[in-house]
Amino acid sequence: MRLIGWLAPGNEGVNPDLHGGSIRKILLVRPNFRIGNAILTLPAIAGFRKNFPDARIDYVGSPVSNLLFRNQPLNHHYVAPRRFPGVLWQYPRLIRLLRANQYDLAVDISCSQSGVGSFVVGVSGARIRAGLTGKWDHLFNLKIPRLREGNKYRKLKEFLTAMHVEQIDHVGSLEFSAAEKIEGMRKLESLCGGKSAKTVGVFVGGRKLRGKRWPLENFTELINGLHQRGIAVVTFLGPEENDIGDSLRVTLHPSIPIIFEPSVRKFAAIVSHLGLLICCDSGPMHLGCAAGVRVLAIFQEGDAARWSPPPDAARTVYREDSGTAAAVLDAALEELSSTNSTNESPTTGPRPSRPSPKADPSVLF
Repeated sequence: MRLIGWLAPGNEGVNPDLHGGSIRKILLVRPNFRIGNAILTLPAIAGFRKNFPDARIDYVGSPVSNLLFRNQPLNHHYVAPRRFPGVLWQYPRLIRLLRANQYDLAVDISCSQSGVGSFVVGVSGARIRAGLTGKWDHLFNLKIPRLREGNKYRKLKEFLTAMHVEQIDHVGSLEFSAAEKIEGMRKLESLCGGKSAKTVGVFVGGRKLRGKRWPLENFTELINGLHQRGIAVVTFLGPEENDIGDSLRVTLHPSIPIIFEPSVRKFAAIVSHLGLLICCDSGPMHLGCAAGVRVLAIFQEGDAARWSPPPDAARTVYREDSGTAAAVLDAALEELSSTNSTNESPTTGPRPSRPSPKADPSVLF
């Protein structure tokens, strides 16, 4: 603790209005390896770039954020070490690199009491070290009071607004190169045998240990139901779904493609061309929203209010009756019908949604 105190001196309070000072170098910190947690920080990247267009903005994240954040308005992305024993020599090296940059501002953008994020901000050597009040706030000299919002999307906006960072969007935007977009479209069209704009993607994953994965028989009923109605549907597997891949191949109609794309950027580029993405509360749920695709999100647990995307990006169904395969199929057909009636391309951005049973957007967002 003495060493950390020496590396993070001067914890006197500072003015939260950053526009009055000279902010030329900014460090954003969110070293979490989950796709969803990385995606949720995209509005912070865009917001700081809007508010400080000429500043150097760096990011400390994970290997997955390093891939996802290509083409984002960042100057450099550092990967925080995670595995033992490498952390013993990799963290000192990272700290030396960060301190050499002499940042004016470092921010833990987790909007939580992240020990690792707080540590990196605290020892970064930045003149202003910002984070949420809590267990680790002795490492900050700009302490943001506890937030009122519980929803992860709204919480980040409240946090940044408290720092007088303005023009913050609730949902960030993934950026793709022209080549990535073309390749994503080609891949999707090769799977569904034609135009991709009306294709529905169903990601069958979800953190099993957290109880977030929908029952396999529900996915089977949903996917076959879409296919029987003449809707082009593609089934996506993730790296944690090896245990259900064979079962899906047996129970789904043989003409329904099942794909596992190991590259997260290639997967995101494919998803960006879908007409609708159906998935459980998972990283791809947040990824689909950031890719500008309409999302139908299935929540198994009672944490929809905390993790649900805003209703202009996703429609949420959850709990007993509205979480059945039949109810989700009806919701999907309504979303597709709404898309057809507005004649709007699903890749141009989020569209307004209609409330679904037991998922009133005024409550969730």
